[in-house]
Parts: sequence; C-alpha cells; structure tokens
Amino acid sequence: MKILHVLYSGLGGHGNVFFSLADADTKNEFEYEALFYGIENVRTEYLQQCAKRDIIAHFAKKKYTIDLPFYLEIFKHIQRSKADIIFLHGSAYIIPAAISKFLSKKKCRIIVRETQANHLKANIQWVSLFFSMILATKIVCLSDEFKQQLERKFKMFDHKKIVVIPNGIDLNLFKPSEKVYSQHFVIGMQSRIVSIKDHLTLLKAFAVLKNNGQPVYKNLKLKIAGDGSFKNTLIQQTKELHLENDVEFVGELSQPDLITFLLTLGIYVHASLGETMSTAIMQAMACKLPVVASDVDGINNMIINNITGLLIPPKNEFLLAEALSKLIENEHLRNTLATNAYEYAVNNYSNHKMFNSYKVLAFSS
Repeated sequence: MKILHVLYSGLGGHGNVFFSLADADTKNEFEYEALFYGIENVRTEYLQQCAKRDIIAHFAKKKYTIDLPFYLEIFKHIQRSKADIIFLHGSAYIIPAAISKFLSKKKCRIIVRETQANHLKANIQWVSLFFSMILATKIVCLSDEFKQQLERKFKMFDHKKIVVIPNGIDLNLFKPSEKVYSQHFVIGMQSRIVSIKDHLTLLKAFAVLKNNGQPVYKNLKLKIAGDGSFKNTLIQQTKELHLENDVEFVGELSQPDLITFLLTLGIYVHASLGETMSTAIMQAMACKLPVVASDVDGINNMIINNITGLLIPPKNEFLLAEALSKLIENEHLRNTLATNAYEYAVNNYSNHKMFNSYKVLAFSS
C-alpha cells in the first residue's frame, strides 16, 4: 500500500511525525512518498532523511501571495503519485487532493491530520477544515479535547470520520543520556519562531531572573533553537532588554544537534499561545528534562501540573520567572519532575504505538 504524505517543508511537527512513522514501520508494510510544500525551501535534513530511507521526495514552493500555479503543482504531484492513501498533514490542500481522488482510476482515500490549535485558526483554515469534513475519508485529531471541539463546531457532519491518534516520537533516539558539560545553567526552547509562540514572554521572564541580583543567576543562559518570521523581533527585544550576552539564537538544528542541544539544558521551557500536541515537549520529556510550559490547549493535556512539569499562564513573565526560579533553586524538584516526565513519555509517546494506530486506520478507513 502506497502512502503519499503532503507536509510542510520547514521546521515543525510535520516532519517529525512523518519520519517517526516511517521508522516505526520496521517490517516495511507501506511504501512512502513525500511531497513537501512551503514558502521556504525544504530542509536539507528532510531530503537527507528521505534518501536514507529510499523515500521519493518532491518539493512545491509557494509564493507569499495568492499562487494558483502552486495549487496546480500540488494537484499534479498528488495525481502522479498514484497513491492508495493521500495523507495530508493539515487541511490546506484538501481541494487538490479531492480532485485527484475523483480523477484517479484507483479507489484512493484521504486522511487529514489536523494540527493547528482551534483557537488560533484563521478563517481560511476553518474553511479548509469544513471541506475536509465533507471530502476526507478520515480526520485525525491528536487529543480527545480537540475532537470534542470539532464535534461541537461541525454538528451537522458525521462524527464517525473523526478519530484520535496522539503523536509519537522515536524513544530510541530521544532518551536520557549523560549531560553535555556546560559552565552555565542553561534554559532552552526549540520551535518555529513565529507569533503564535510566546517567545517575548520568555525573554521578559529571563530578564526578570537576570535582574534578580542573586549569585545563582549570574551563570544563567537562555538558548532558543529554531527559525521563523518572528526571529528579528526577538533579536531586537533581546537588545532592548540588554540580554545580548546571555541569550543565544542557535538556529534550526538537525536531529543529532537537537538531541545534543536538549542534553545541554538544565530546564526545558515551552512558551506558547496554543498547540495541538507539542513534539518539542515530548522530546524534552523523553530526554528526562524538567519542563515549564504555557497552560494552554495542546500543552495542558500533555503535562500534569506539579507532577510531570509546571504549567504557567501565557503572557505572564512574572509567573514564568517565578516557576523557573523555583526549579533553578531546587535540584530535588527538578529531578522529580524530570523523572516523572520521562516515565510518562515512555508510556505514552512511542512512535510504534502511533504507527500501529495509523496502520489500523489505513486498512479500515
């Protein structure tokens, strides 16, 4: 059975899920093809990972403006793939996928994995999802809460096509190991640097800590991994807060470099305005890191407050600084949260568990 995955070309959860699924298919039960799309070029690492796994990869680049030739290109790639399943990581291209399905000589199916937090969706994203409810074979949500939100939003549709399959990661790669030595105590975050994250609050909270004056905060450093349209704003904010010597933007990281990055951290922090199911948090938990994160949809269903991490309201730098301070000054609490987080990740975030769920879906949808 051949599956065409249509996914974003840049940093984010799409690539992580795609390769985690492929790696969990240890018996080669499916044939994979990838169609990357985006306004930025496909990551070199994605192409290298496809080549390593003998996966055929394509790329369609989109202009910033309305780009009708781009949609035609997406359609042609989907049609040429002759896939049994068109797997859309997001509902944006449901129309070209549905047209391709209609014109196909084989009975292909469309699976839409819906990942954008509902409260952050733009109107066009709701329109795409509306058409997905009509045209897709199955809609995959990452949590029960997300599924219930869609059921309330789309009361008129058959809810049987909405299923829940949580994300998973390769726990053989993301796992505890010896910490990479650093003379500093490092706090870190990795994500796309875009406005729906809450990096600005993180920078302000870090400034609160650095201005504390206590010796324990003198060697404190903040590392931000990732790239995106909001990066220049963050760099400017770093200068305005006089944090240039204490904040490092390390850019997009390859998977090996990302693992090394996580192993340099004393605390992982994920400041965000909304998620569906954060791959970055899963990776940090699997690496046995204490986590401080925003108390928002898509995160508060992953972290049990004060047990597997600390949850803090978004856009509140003082509460975030207080939570970070609590962990910096309490090694026992850091270790307890890290151990609990690791055990939770092992029990819930396996890519093999995710693969088996999609396998059932592929043969039953």
